[in-house]
Parts: sequence; C-alpha cells; structure tokens
Amino acid sequence: MTLIALIIALFTNAYLPAGGWRSARGFYRYAAWLQGRLLPMGLWNNGKGLALLLLPLLIPVLLLQWSLGDGLFGLVGVVLGVLALCFAFGGGETLEAEVAAFTAAWRRGDEAAAAAALNDLSGGQYQAQAESIPLEQMPEAAAGHLILRARTRLFAPVFWFVILGPIGAFAYRLAVLARAFGDCQDNAGPDYCGVAGKLIAVLDWLPDRLMALALALAGHFNAAWTVWEQEVSAEAPRRLAETGLGALGVPLAEAPRDLTAEAVTDTHALLRRSLYVWLAVVAAGVLLAVA
Repeated sequence: MTLIALIIALFTNAYLPAGGWRSARGFYRYAAWLQGRLLPMGLWNNGKGLALLLLPLLIPVLLLQWSLGDGLFGLVGVVLGVLALCFAFGGGETLEAEVAAFTAAWRRGDEAAAAAALNDLSGGQYQAQAESIPLEQMPEAAAGHLILRARTRLFAPVFWFVILGPIGAFAYRLAVLARAFGDCQDNAGPDYCGVAGKLIAVLDWLPDRLMALALALAGHFNAAWTVWEQEVSAEAPRRLAETGLGALGVPLAEAPRDLTAEAVTDTHALLRRSLYVWLAVVAAGVLLAVA
C-alpha cells in the first residue's frame, strides 16, 4: 500500500492547483493566534512553544492512522497517505512549473522575472539575494536552490512517509512550516527559530545522505562522491547542493560558475532520475516484505 499511495500522490500532485488546502496561510494564521496566547505565559520562545504548536495537529492524524489505517482492506490508509503526501509536497507551483518559469525568463534576458522565478525556487526565503544576483550567475543559484527545494518538497517527505506512514509526511511538512513561520515573522523569537531550525536539521540529516547517494547513482557517481567528501565541513544545504552539481559533472569551485539555463533543466532531469532510484528501492522493499 505504501508504494501505491506514493505513486498516486506523485501523479495527483502534478495536477493539483497551487494554494488551497495545501497553502501555508492557514498554518500561519493558527501559529500567529497561538503565539499571541503563549507569549504572555513565557511558553512560546522555546521548545515548549514549538511542541504546543505542532502536537495538537499531529495527534489527531496519528490517532486516525492507528485506528483506521487498515480499514477497508487498507484503502483508508492509502487515501490518508495520498492526502498526507500531497500536503507535504507543498502548496506552491510544481517544480516543473518553477523551472520552466525561470529558464524562460533567463533565456529572454528578463532579469526581473528571472529574479522572481529564482526566489520562487528558493521557497521565497531569499528575495533580496535573488534580486542582487547578476543575470549570468542566476542559473548556478537556481540549480542549487532546485536541489534543496526538491529535498524539502519531495525527497524528505517521501522518506518520512516510507518510514512512518502518513504521519511522517504530515509531520515533516508541519516542521517545515513551523520553521518558515519563524523566518517570516520578525517577532517569532530567536529561541523558537533556533529550535525549529534544529528540528529540521535532524529531520533532514538522513534524507540528505540518501538523496546525495541517489543523485550520485543517477549522475556522475565519482564526481558526486568526491564533492560530498570535500564539502564535509560545509553547511548541510551547501554540501547537498554542491553534490548535486557534482553529479551533473560541474566541478567544485569557489568562484561563480558560468552556467546556462540548460544546467537548471539538467538538474531537474537528474532529480527525476534520482526519484526513480528511490521508487525502485521502495518497490524492492515491498517485494521483499511480501516474499
């Protein structure tokens, strides 16, 4: 049932409109409401605030998964898994649409539109940086952001779904939203933001490594492995992004690299092949479990 739910969710996600029930707006309103009530009690700007934010949303889904997941010969579990995955994949445009928007803007030399598309690829977190990057350097930044975006919107949710079921994908997305709420709120509190960032770092640790392996298997293995080892002291996002570029055959460099929009489309194709590697592993696991 895990593989069936995963395939249905991947297919369905390609046709779901942006926004709606998968949007972050509802979570942000809930977080702002809860913050206003916990701050006077001193329960927000710490780990307690994050726990009180997430647990009321996680517990009902966990109870639903435990109590009804096997209902109707597993059909309820499949539906719950599809909903959890589609939610975890995010409420924005698909990666395909974001890549197409950037490459089209870059090729016609529209710097403002390319910067806006680059900001979308970064998840809206680096708008000031995207606007300050010269047009000729944008493809390198876009390829790196695309790899990290795919980790957050695709590979990590799939990993936690396979490990924990629907609650895993749902919990990962909530953790991402909780950190994003801290990033976009000036008064979220440094301790809250720190705890949310550490939670995401823990949740991304193993998916990062498995994704890097998949990227290497789907691309230039030796080059990707070399970059992964050379960047051992770098921050996790940079290490994963550079490994992905290494899998494309792009050598590690300190100075900006002269890439084109083709590098972004090649990165997207590499990510698709890497996803096929993950699906093959999941399918093999299912077959071994049945056997």
